[in-house]
Amino acid sequence: MSEGNDGNDGVEQNVTQSSPMGQKSSMTSLYFMVFFLLMIILFIPGIRTALGIAAGFIFNPLFAFNGKYPLYTILSTGVVLTLINVWARHHYTDWIKMAKSQAKMKAFNQVYREALKKQDLSKIEKLKKKQMEYMSESMETQSQMMKATMITLLIVIAIFTWLWTFMQYIASYTYMAVPWAFNVDMNSSFIFPWWLWLYSGITMPLAWVVQYIFKYFEFTKKLEELNAHQEIEESVEDESND
Repeated sequence: MSEGNDGNDGVEQNVTQSSPMGQKSSMTSLYFMVFFLLMIILFIPGIRTALGIAAGFIFNPLFAFNGKYPLYTILSTGVVLTLINVWARHHYTDWIKMAKSQAKMKAFNQVYREALKKQDLSKIEKLKKKQMEYMSESMETQSQMMKATMITLLIVIAIFTWLWTFMQYIASYTYMAVPWAFNVDMNSSFIFPWWLWLYSGITMPLAWVVQYIFKYFEFTKKLEELNAHQEIEESVEDESND
């Protein structure tokens, strides 16, 4: 009877251990499926146009400026979209957990390479078992970032469709002076339209700065909470000693 119970306990333990991994894998698969469906929407003109029209109800009064200042329109739209994207990514990402996971994987890879060089089979087997745990943590972090991407992707498609419509039909002029030329048509293309290159040049450094600010305030808040917790623990220990 004891052997049977031990066997059942082992099965239950395996099920308990594999369940979180299976749930994370299922959620990740779901995120990828939804992301794939959203990407399909990107290539369906009817849905894409409808999203652009919907975005126009908000962005035309705020940022179109009657088509007189397309540069300001690109700039203001880029700022809004950057704030949305960075906020969503920051909200759904545990940066401390991600840093710990990356540090673990880096250390693991170093130890694993050393074990391979030394042909330490016993250590390699133990590391392979540990690898699943680290991969599970990394997968969980990636799924959270994927969630942020899914939330913002429809907004990105809508705003870019509106911006393309604005540059094609609403902007009163599309020729601008840029660092490499005196007069460039923003609707002409070098792989992508020049207005998109201009948009990227504005938003990429802005996204880095905004993300840095968000991280700074979050880490500052966590440090304050940690210090407060330590102070309470120390005060309780002092009172107990007295």
